[in-house]
Formats: sequence, C-alpha cells, structure tokens
Amino acid sequence: MLWSGLFVATLFSVAQSETTSTDELEKFLLEAIQSNETYYDVDFGDSNEKPCDPFENEMPDYKKAGRRISETKCLEYIWEMENRDKEVQWGQRCRIYLISQIKKGVMPEFFFLINSPVIFGGRPASHGEFPHMGAIGWKSKSGSPKWLFKCGSTLISEKFALTAAHCSRLSLRQSPDVINSTPEIVRFGVENIADDEFNIHGNPIDVNIKNFINHPDYKSPMKYYDIAVIEFESPVQFKGNLHPACLWPYSDTSHLGTEAILTGWGYTEGGKHPTELQTAVVDIIDTPKCDSILEMFRNRNWGGFKENQMCAGKLVGGIDTCQGDSGGPLQVKVPLKTDGNIYQILGVTSFGIKCGQKNRPGIYTRVSSFIDWIEDKVWGHDTASTII
Repeated sequence: MLWSGLFVATLFSVAQSETTSTDELEKFLLEAIQSNETYYDVDFGDSNEKPCDPFENEMPDYKKAGRRISETKCLEYIWEMENRDKEVQWGQRCRIYLISQIKKGVMPEFFFLINSPVIFGGRPASHGEFPHMGAIGWKSKSGSPKWLFKCGSTLISEKFALTAAHCSRLSLRQSPDVINSTPEIVRFGVENIADDEFNIHGNPIDVNIKNFINHPDYKSPMKYYDIAVIEFESPVQFKGNLHPACLWPYSDTSHLGTEAILTGWGYTEGGKHPTELQTAVVDIIDTPKCDSILEMFRNRNWGGFKENQMCAGKLVGGIDTCQGDSGGPLQVKVPLKTDGNIYQILGVTSFGIKCGQKNRPGIYTRVSSFIDWIEDKVWGHDTASTII
C-alpha cells in the first residue's frame, strides 16, 4: 500500500483557502494525480456513502447450450463496451464527490493508489466510429513511408482479424513499391493511417502478423472462398478506439434492414488513395437480381454467384468499394443501451467490376457461410463447450 500524506496535507490546505474556487480545486486535483493512477478515498468521515469504492462488475457467463461461440463472444464484447462506459461514469462521480467533500472542508483520512483503467477526473473517451477497422500493411521499398496499406480487415478477437484471402499475397509485378509479397502488420486505433513521426493523427497500434490463414478452398485467381483470418503475434487490449465487431451467423439479413455500411482506405474518385478512413452506405441487393445484372462479366475465374457470396452497392452508381478496400467489412450498425454501437459483420469485401459504375455492384464473401470455419480457427478450443 502506497501512502500519500504530503498530497493529502497540501490538498487539505488548498481546500481550506477561502479564495480557492471549485475550478481551482479541480485543476489542482488533475495536476496532482498521475495520468495512469486513481486516488481512492478510504474513509469519508461522517458519510456512509462510498462513491469511490473500487469499480467491480463481473461479466456474466453468456455460454449457453445451442449458442454459437461467435454469438457468445459478441455478447461479451457488448458487455465490455457498456461496462467501460459505466466505469468512466464511476470515475466522474468519484471525482465530483471528492471535490464536493473538499469544498465542505471534509477531508478523507488518507488516500492510497490503486490501478485503474479510468483516468481520474477524465471524461468519456471519444471512441472511434469504427474501432474494429484495421489496415493491412506491407513494408515499403522506398522506406518513406515505412508501410504501405493495401487491404482492410476487421478485428474479431484479441488475437485475430477477418479479411479477404486474396490479401495474403501481392503480385510484386503489380506492386513494385513493396519489399515482400506478404504483409507484415495490421494497423489499428486510428482513422488516418499515414505514417508520421510525431503521431499527428493519433497513436497507431501496429500488430505484427503471425499467420495469415486462408480458407482451404481458396485458389487464386478464382473469386470464390475469398476469406481469411489473420493471427497476431501477441493479443491486443480492447479500449475505446480498439474494439472487436460481431460476426453475423445467419444467412437471413432481412430484419437488419436493406442497407449496410462500407469502410476502407481504398481509391476514391479521381484515382486518389486517401489515408483517412472512408465510409459509405449501400443497398443490400438480392443475389439473383445481382447475378443477372453481372452475367455479362462472368469469366473463367468467376462464373456467377454462389450461395457463399452476397451483393451490395448503389445501382445508380457513385458509391462502391474500390482497390485498397479489399478485406474490409460489409457491416450493419446496432445501437447499444448506452451511447455506443456494435457492428455486425455480414460480408468481406472481395471484388468488383471497376469502381462506382452504374449497375456494377460489389461482390462480398458472405460471413455466415463460413462461420463454422472462422469459429474453429479463432475460438476452436472453446467451440465444443457452447454448441450441442
């Protein structure tokens, strides 16, 4: 136990000053407390309330007979996100209570330091709009920038991301700007993926790739079974700007609505390759209708839609995924009871016919068709305990 008598004595003298305002007290508290520690009040004197008691909230056991492991994990992810918001609110309430007690001249007997993910005196973190988005990076041949990001991915667990199988290897003839044909990192935690020495755009979380696991039936350059999972060398820690998405395990998506959201760092109008994450809303298009529209584009690598593919876009044109968006999610946003959202991943961006053209929707690998394979690779050791 670490004692902070000097801090208490100084704080008490500041609290007793008639000229000290609440704002000054709050400023003093914020300056006195180290950024990664929380001061916890042990004894509030005459008060029976303990608003600064350690925040404890045990996760329920969501495992249930007949429930898929991916559904169990989704419920856990939602609980973690909502619980993180509650923990921030706890930190705010504790701060307000301490300041009010000090203002009254009621001084705790002592403080000690406890580890806490909440920054005392902080406000709720501004979560990224798409905290599951990851950019897959290849080492640049020029060295400046260090990394070139040519595919997207979705964080689905502490150690895995979901992407397209064709992102596992580039043609060095078509991509002469990279050193190796295989990617080495996934970048999370920022919307702007530009390499910059001073992290002007935020603090990127670069995770080294351990394994790139393609579906066993994927055979390049064929356009089927275009799905893969990326295993990280070490697990990531979830937080406000880094949180997994859920996998939609059902082929029927009708009650989720008729629209979905695209996200990626691919090419935009005019051939520009942005470093800022782009997003757009598209229509989920009936597969037989889409198959008919794209019939003229069938070839030896793609002979038409299979049940493990889906179609989305704007038939009027203008909105679509493009080169560089491959591997990213086709997703639906589901609001939570708190202010946040969780995303259900319906598909993985696979390929398209040019970009943003009229009657040229994009083709996506349907996640529900591969849910057994994904669960086995990501949570294989847990699967048997949740499905009967």
